[in-house]
This record gives sequence, C-alpha cells and structure tokens, in this order.
Amino acid sequence: MSFSSAVVFLWLASSRNRLRLQLQRLRRPRYLVGALVGLGYVYSIFLRRLEFGGTLSNVPPGVRLFAELSLVVSALVTVFSAWALGPDRPSLTFTESEVVQLFPAPVTRRSLLHYKLARGLMGAAAGALFASLFVGRLVSPAPGFFFLGAFLSLGTLYLHSTAASFMRTRWGEWGTRGLVARWVALGCVLAAVGLAVYSSLEAHPFPRTVGTPGVLRNWVQSLVESPGLSAVLWPARLLVAPALARDASDFLSALPPVLVLALAHYVWVRLAEVPFEESAVTQAETRTRERAQRASGGSARGGALASRKAPFRLSARGRPEVALIWKNLITRRRMTGGVVSVLASLLLGCAIVAMMGESRFFTDTRRVLGPLGVSLAAMMAVVGPSVFRMDLRMDLPKLDLLRALPLAGWQVVGAELAASALVVGALQLGLLTVGLLCGPGAEDPWLATWWWPGGVALAVLLPTVSLAGLFVQNAAVVLFPAWVPADRTGSARGIEALGQRLLTLVGSLVVSLVGLLPAALAGAVVGFPLWSSLEVWALPLGAAAASAVLAAEVGLGVLTLGRAFEHLDVSEDRPE
Repeated sequence: MSFSSAVVFLWLASSRNRLRLQLQRLRRPRYLVGALVGLGYVYSIFLRRLEFGGTLSNVPPGVRLFAELSLVVSALVTVFSAWALGPDRPSLTFTESEVVQLFPAPVTRRSLLHYKLARGLMGAAAGALFASLFVGRLVSPAPGFFFLGAFLSLGTLYLHSTAASFMRTRWGEWGTRGLVARWVALGCVLAAVGLAVYSSLEAHPFPRTVGTPGVLRNWVQSLVESPGLSAVLWPARLLVAPALARDASDFLSALPPVLVLALAHYVWVRLAEVPFEESAVTQAETRTRERAQRASGGSARGGALASRKAPFRLSARGRPEVALIWKNLITRRRMTGGVVSVLASLLLGCAIVAMMGESRFFTDTRRVLGPLGVSLAAMMAVVGPSVFRMDLRMDLPKLDLLRALPLAGWQVVGAELAASALVVGALQLGLLTVGLLCGPGAEDPWLATWWWPGGVALAVLLPTVSLAGLFVQNAAVVLFPAWVPADRTGSARGIEALGQRLLTLVGSLVVSLVGLLPAALAGAVVGFPLWSSLEVWALPLGAAAASAVLAAEVGLGVLTLGRAFEHLDVSEDRPE
C-alpha cells in the first residue's frame, strides 16, 4: 500500500470511528437531548436563514467595500504575521499520534510535507465553506464562486505562511546576521507602506463634512484607488478577487493570477524546505505535557501565574477563604483577551455603521459613550456570569485539594463565588461611571430627569443581579455535574455539547428570573410609597431593597449549596 493510500485510509477510518463514537454517545439521554437541542438551534439560527438567491444590487455599496477591505487587510495581516511574529521554526505541526505512526515509518520527508500541506488545504476548504455559508451570500451572487475563490485565497496564504516559516528557520541558523537581515527587510517594507499611506492621505485628506451620509464611504473608495495605497493593496486584492467575482466572466478573468500565485508558492515551499522532524516532535511533546497538566488541574505553563502581580497582599493571618478569592482573582488576567475582543467588536460595529453611510455616529463621541456604557453594564448582568468563570467551574478538577482545606463547604462556595462577582461588579460600576459622566446622549428633558436616578439604581442593583446569575451557574455545576461539566481539558465537544450548554443556559436564566421575582416585589413595596415624595429618586431606594433581597437569597443558597458541595463526587463525569 502506498503512503497516499494509507493516509486516505487513516483519514476515513478516523472519521468513521469519530462518527461511531458520537452516535454511541447519543444512547445516553443527556447527549441525545443535547444533540436535538443543538441541531434545532443551528437550523433555526443559521441554516433556515440562508438565502442563496440574493443579488449584489440589494446590498449597500458600503457593505461590499467593507467586505473587500476586510478580506484584503486580513490577507496582509496574515502575511505580516508570518514574517514578523512567532518563533523562527517550521510551522508544520504534528500530533503525538502522527509522530508515533508516521515518523518511524518508511516515509520520506517530502511525503510528510505533502501530508501536512494536504491537511492544511483541507482546513482551508473547511474555512471557505463556512465563509460561503454565512458571509459569501452577502457579497457575492454566486456562493459557488465565492467558495472556490476563498479556498484558493486561504490555501495560498497557508502555503505562504509555511514557506515563510522555512525561510525564517534558514535565517535563524545564521544567528544575529539573519535576524538583522530579516528585520531590515521588514523595516524597509513597512517604511514603503507608511510612505504610500502618507502620500495617499496627502492627496485625499480626511473630509470635514464627514457627518454627511456617504461622504466617508466615498473618501475611503478614493483613498483605496489612489496610486500609493493601490500599489500596497494590489497583491491582496488580486488574491481575493475570485471570491468577490460578480459573475462567471469576472471569476474566470480573476482566476489565472491566483492559480499562478498558488503554484509559485508551492514551488517556493518545495525549494525552501528545511528539516522539520525535530521541531515537530518537540512541539508534540510540549502540547501533550500541557494537556496533561491542564487535565490534572495544574497550569500549562508553570511560571505564568507566578510572574503576574497579585491583586492584593495576602496576609499570613485572617479569614482562610480569602486565600481562595486571592487565588482566583489572579486568574482574572486570563479575561483580558475577552475585554479586548469586546472592544474590537465595538470598533468593528462602528466601522460597519460608518461604511454604510451613517457616519453621524462619530460626530459626538461623548454622546455615544454615555448610552453605550450603561448598555454594556446592563448587558454584563446577563453575559458576565457565563464569561467570567473564576469559580467552581474552573476549580472542580481540583476537588480533592479544595476538600483538603480546613474550610466548610459554604466557605469554599462563597469564596469561589466572590472572585467572579467582584470582577463583574467592578466592571459594571466602571461602565456605569463612564456612562453617567458622559450623559444620556440626547438633549431630552425626560432623559435628563431619569439619567442620574436610574444610573444610581442600576449601580446598586446590577452587581447583585450578576451575583445571583453567578450563583445559579455554580449551583448547576455542583448539582448537575454531568450536564454542566467543569472547565477542563477533554470536555465534551460537538453538536450535543452545544445543546447541553444551551439547555443549561436557558435553565440558568429561568431560575435567575424566578429568583428575581421576590426582589422585584420588595423593590416595588419600598419604591412605590416613596414615589409621591421623592419621585424619580425613589428608584435607588427601591433598587437597594431589591438588591438586599437578592443578596439574602444568594446567602441562603450558598449555605445550602455548601452542604451539597461537601457530598459532591465528580468521578463519574470524566472526559470521554
């Protein structure tokens, strides 16, 4: 049997076994119900809404321009990252099983290279398929052409990244001389790009009438078509042109240059090939060791947490559960990427609005930040308990260590809950402070009357609502560990896992809403009698009463959940 035949057999057998395992898991009710819910969610949210008959005439020009620039910038960022970021070693990675099965076999290095290139192109095809399903119909009347063009673009970028890693490995062997040569070349390229952008901005200055709809879009269009910036973007625009083709003739005219680029990159990979076996073995061993450490509840990188600044000085004396809060607050740095993602999403949304001609959105930043800060603070009451997980969901793999502590169950549960609650509450108060100081965003007497009383009421109520949501999430983990597995390596994946998470999310929201009813009743009992004398300033007092009831509910829940935690056994819920 040839190597290619053996690889095809291995892929088919692996896919068949994975499918068989998924089907066998459906015999258990929790996986079957999860799969049904997950399939229903995917169909109702995504597949049912797919329409492949749309035309570009129904899409605003700004949307198409934004889509083209997004693809072009993504391609340029990928190229820059391949040359500037990451270690100087081959980018080809092999799993531990691939290392064990393929490296001792009578297989040449060229065959191994082709094997990884084929896997990379399969990944490019999968990415192109998802892009065609959910993005291509918005920017192309022919999703088939978009799929083929996206596949060629992603495949060419993959080949470029592989070739760049080979070249960096070669230059890395030269030592300082190779490092200096690479960064001098990158510096020259960046300087040329900066000069081109500067000359284009001089020729097309930023318009002063940016508040007029369509002006910003026309300015971006003229800037992109200017000689300097057009030369910088030309290779990437050439690469994404087949995916954005309007019809068959456009696709066929844009196809040959991309095919030539792909073939040239394949030849480049073959010519630049360097030994990659030792690097692949080292990376596979490192990933295996990190997975084992994470599965055992340890840190994948031993010194990562030790180098981070502690949130506060931990005294040698005092309440012992404070040590758990201190430990979990250290891990809040892991959430930095989430905050950056939120900010990036906001900037992306602003850019989309501007590209579609609604550039009035930027005329007064202060008017935008006020409502945005208040809205995000309120949104955190719903999203925060699911995003910030520095609690029992993170520490249940360390159950034996938690039980060995000289603490009662309610102390452990309360301390684990406090860390996430402090982080979410602090974020909400910060957002509310920014929102209140910036103002309501409109010159409306009604808004001006309600702004500060409503904001103060939210500042009193929202952290407690988030605390209640966090309690429900942690209670679900303790009471139903099979349905809500803790955060750990090897947890269930797939459509059934998606369904399980949706079920637990809906259940948590329902329980949270039921718990809010007594708090709402207490707030109404306190707020309504005071309305006649204090008017809108009765809101903070009603919110304080509701918050007190919620806090009392959580306190009683922590005492009850502590007893359940002391009898918890997660040995039957091991990763499958």
